[in-house]
Amino acid sequence: MIKYLLLGCIYLLPFLSFCQKAETLNNRVLYTKYNVADFFHDSSKWAWEFDVVYRRQSELGENNLWAHPLRYSVRPWIAYQFTKLTRVSFNPIGIFHSAPRFPLESDLDRPFERELRTTLQINNYSNYNRFNFTHRLRFESRWRGIDNPDGIKHNFRVRYRIRLRTPLNTNYFYKNNTLYISNYHEAHIEFGRDYGTNHLSQNRNFVGLGYRFWDWTRIELGYLYQINTRTNNTQVDISQGAMFYIFLDLLSRNQRKYKHSF
Repeated sequence: MIKYLLLGCIYLLPFLSFCQKAETLNNRVLYTKYNVADFFHDSSKWAWEFDVVYRRQSELGENNLWAHPLRYSVRPWIAYQFTKLTRVSFNPIGIFHSAPRFPLESDLDRPFERELRTTLQINNYSNYNRFNFTHRLRFESRWRGIDNPDGIKHNFRVRYRIRLRTPLNTNYFYKNNTLYISNYHEAHIEFGRDYGTNHLSQNRNFVGLGYRFWDWTRIELGYLYQINTRTNNTQVDISQGAMFYIFLDLLSRNQRKYKHSF
């Protein structure tokens, strides 16, 4: 477990060093995510997934998390469970509608952006006593500004997330009526012909409290601290606020074959 915690700290160091040199811009956010997934049938290793993300934000550093929209996205997935510990998922097309972040008055005139995104995702799980680790690697192909009169901009992004979930009232994360602590760290690296020079573009850090009920349904509520570098490389957006998850984790019901889910 210690080596994974050290790994999380190591990949945070470049962001912390950069933030010390750059001007930080603050805004408050409210993130919500709704996810449902299930196998096609009890004997299948193939599964489907579907998620909806909805985010709101404050304006000019105020504290009203619900003041303005920030992001709306819809993604369908097809997945294959290679082993109890490894699942590969593919989203052929996801639809994203994003607002600029609003920490500066000049941001208020920036346009919204519509984006299409294709994503390949690998999840791998590890259990150490009561601790449940998830390693998630995503590779994204992004078509940004699809209705921009100047043309579409395309780039790639690689994302790595390490997540730890620690049961508090049971000794196993996948037991019903489990109360648990959830925390994760995720780094984003972007590149491509139409992308700038801020390749280490984003870092997300989350800590929260979750509860599993009905065997296959979980909710989480916690706090997000997110760092985004701007294209000028002299400013960073610090987005922080509440995050709420709902997981309709029907994959967990197939306990005869798989005891690992999202």
